[in-house]
Amino acid sequence: MSQVKLDPSFLLGLADERLFLWLNHKRHPLLDRLLPYFSDERFIYAFFGLFALILLFNLRWRGLLVVIFAWLLVLGSDFLCARVLKPYFGRPRPFLTHGDIYLYRHHQWQRIEEPLSGRSYTLPSCHATNVSCAAASFSFLIPRFAPLFWAFALTVGYSRVYLGVHYPFDVLLGFVVGWLVGYLGRLILTRFLEEP
Repeated sequence: MSQVKLDPSFLLGLADERLFLWLNHKRHPLLDRLLPYFSDERFIYAFFGLFALILLFNLRWRGLLVVIFAWLLVLGSDFLCARVLKPYFGRPRPFLTHGDIYLYRHHQWQRIEEPLSGRSYTLPSCHATNVSCAAASFSFLIPRFAPLFWAFALTVGYSRVYLGVHYPFDVLLGFVVGWLVGYLGRLILTRFLEEP
């Protein structure tokens, strides 16, 4: 009697797709209105920009250098995500491979019955990568607000699945990549801030 060999990567992908469909179909009118804001880059910039102003006010010239460095870290994480990792993995977005999903695009909700055509990669989520990098950086710089930064980052990550543009694993990998970039930046910032 032959044994069936199950590929772990296949099982992980299948679980990821099932979880995506379950989360994407758990709708609520309030979330339909609120979560698109958490995927809007202008809203994300405004959120972290507010805390950048706090750093500028408290640390003065060092605050300016720290904010510029944090911004460069996020740009680096975005480049790594968009230009290196996404082309490497080449995983299509959910709406290109699945029907029967809810998709937010062009500022409106759509119910996609059949997969759309086109080419757009999903792994990892650059939104998740960037907000995770920013959350890691700002959590180090303003520790008392760390829970707020990570709650914001988690909401952004959840919004990407709810809006139908990313699988949960895309978001998870994005968080890991962004945290690693932010952590490496923290090691550099620690040395800089400790200098007299």
